[in-house]
Amino acid sequence: MPVAIPVERVLVRTEDVVAALVGARAYREGIELSFHLYVRPGSDHSAFSSFHGYPGGDKDQFLIGVEFSDGRTATNIDRWRLDDDADTAILMGGGGGSSEGISVTAYYLTPLPPPGPLTVIAAWPAAGIAEQRVEIDTEVFRRAAEHVEVLWPADSEAKSRELPRVVPDFAPGGWFERAVN
Repeated sequence: MPVAIPVERVLVRTEDVVAALVGARAYREGIELSFHLYVRPGSDHSAFSSFHGYPGGDKDQFLIGVEFSDGRTATNIDRWRLDDDADTAILMGGGGGSSEGISVTAYYLTPLPPPGPLTVIAAWPAAGIAEQRVEIDTEVFRRAAEHVEVLWPADSEAKSRELPRVVPDFAPGGWFERAVN
């Protein structure tokens, strides 16, 4: 179970755009970072789907990057693989949502950043926004990670497996039966 961390930082502020880190959650092996992008109504830009380009990037994507104090980096356009080294910094996209005026998303960053500053870099080239940087002392993440509740002990023998798609028994004639089938 993660531990919530009240960390807020404005990453970008222009006449029409504000991007911010609005919170985090610590896990044993990493942190989840929550971002919001706000766009002024009537501006030339849209927040709609701005964080979620495809792996490898999208020309209109809002860019998020992180740099550990030891120089390792990760971005929201990186391509990563399950067999990457455990020390490789990885920023994995998670859930979110958007409209014309706001986009929200979460990224999971692993491994847990080492002691020192974590630099968060943001840019939106499609909106003419150059790279902006903020630093966060990782001590807040590292302290929170010590209080994470471990639900099950690690199983070094556990293997990843592809799960079959098995749907529940839907009520005959119901909405889920129509929507899923």
